Order: sequence, then structure tokens, then C-alpha cells
Amino acid sequence: MSEQENSLDSGQRVHLEWMFENQPDLVRQLHQSGKLRQHLDQKYQQALRVVDRLKRERGLDEEQAFEAACQTILAPADGPAIMQDPAPEPLPLREQEQVYHSLGS
Repeated sequence: MSEQENSLDSGQRVHLEWMFENQPDLVRQLHQSGKLRQHLDQKYQQALRVVDRLKRERGLDEEQAFEAACQTILAPADGPAIMQDPAPEPLPLREQEQVYHSLGS
């Protein structure tokens, strides 16, 4: 894992990786407007609220609750990369690296 990736929380990284495949245009738009980090923070906070609720209401442990939050909030399996035909073109690796670099600074 590179130094740039370390600056993101694991949940933020999960969502960003999902966005690279499922919402490449949104990544570009948020990155260019300087709002990508804010978006990732908001999604991660949303997932943490789900984790707390699942632990409280369903008695799940931290790991189970986080996995469920990932599947519903951070990296849903029914994203555009799976559900759309044709699927969105993933963000090219070079652009992904630029995004990671900018988020690491």
C-alpha cells in the first residue's frame, strides 16, 4: 500500500475503489471540484452510523456490522458496474493514481 493510500481510512478507500469502477464520472467531477475527500468522509460517516445501529439493534459484532455497512453503503454489490449494460468504463489506473496522490497531500 502506498503512502497516499494510507491517508485514507479503510472505509474511505473501499468506497473510492468502488467509485473507480461504478461512478468514474462522479469521481472526476468531485476530484476536479475539490469535493472528493468530503464525499468520502460523508459516506464513511454514514457507514459508521449503520455499524452502530446494527450493533445496537441486531447485536452484531463490529466486524459483522462493518461488513454489512460495506455491502449497503460503501461498496454495494448492485452498483452500475454490475447492473448497467454497458457498464461504466472504470477510471483508468493513471487517473486513479492521480486521485490517490491528491488525497494524500
